[in-house]
Amino acid sequence: MMNNGILTKLDSLPRLPDVFVWSDYIELRCLVHPDKAFSRSDLMETQEEMTDTRDDADDISDEEYAYDLGIKVDDFQHDDMYQSTPAKNDRLQQKTYERFVHLQSRLRHYGDELYPFYFDEELQSIHLRQELNDWHYFYLQLLISSALRYCPRSRRHELTGPFEEISYAIFKCLMPDGWVVHQFGKDKSSRYEGHLYDKLSLLAQDVWGKLDTKRSHFNERDRGDGGLDLVAWHPMSDDRNLVPMAFAQCGCTAEEFGMKMLEASPGKLALHLKVGYEWASYYFMPQSMLTNDGKDWLKYSDFARAIVVDRFRIIKIAKQYEINVREIMKSETIQEALETSFY
Repeated sequence: MMNNGILTKLDSLPRLPDVFVWSDYIELRCLVHPDKAFSRSDLMETQEEMTDTRDDADDISDEEYAYDLGIKVDDFQHDDMYQSTPAKNDRLQQKTYERFVHLQSRLRHYGDELYPFYFDEELQSIHLRQELNDWHYFYLQLLISSALRYCPRSRRHELTGPFEEISYAIFKCLMPDGWVVHQFGKDKSSRYEGHLYDKLSLLAQDVWGKLDTKRSHFNERDRGDGGLDLVAWHPMSDDRNLVPMAFAQCGCTAEEFGMKMLEASPGKLALHLKVGYEWASYYFMPQSMLTNDGKDWLKYSDFARAIVVDRFRIIKIAKQYEINVREIMKSETIQEALETSFY
């Protein structure tokens, strides 16, 4: 694999133990495998080879297994039976099985038309479909967007930029007729440009509010977005305040997404941006946060107060509103990933 490829270092296992993170990793490994397939035994072998990373994962697994057994973690870690090689292998096999079960649930909830992978009858391996439609490619775009850990820093904008464009398209669908919708992000906005203070000042004017801060409060070189990627409001046909508003943040990483959910919220901005009431806050993420039964959120305890739009919602909303996903995908990025070869 080329060091400057869009996906690199896929021999590094995920840092987080969460099933949605590992499931994305398995899909990525399937995507870049020469055979476009990845098995449970492949994952087992990869984990066994990565001793350092596996130690980290085992520490987390120890806590989980100790909890399931109703014993203290220290007792679990010092029990020779639980720490034996056969016991560790059994636990690794169980975790691997659980991850493939979760992947199978994705197929069930997304359906054949939207999900680009399928499984053998024994659930031993995952395969990329030979014939991919636009929705399959759209899924792959979101999957790759969630893989910043495996993308060189110099190229991460090639993933984050398109994801913001996708989020913008979905955000416009979610806003009622008559609403004004703009990108606020530092690299995408055509309306909000220059220093952050100037951007926020213009936004305050747009929503008939007031920016209660000074330029000197900001770093003189701050041309960022202040935690806002998307903004929307309804003008209400006059020049009075008290208009409906919605702000959104887009985040691609699986780490600390709970904190990023607050970036566009009144909890962060209302001290400076004075309006008549609290606006609605949205958070867009390319990860798929569906539980196996499709009725709840994974890692919901980490969520902050925001309307969350994850991979599943993005794809379903795009389908509902008949968005031409070809126009918001970056086809060359997907093709590069498909042409990457890594065992």
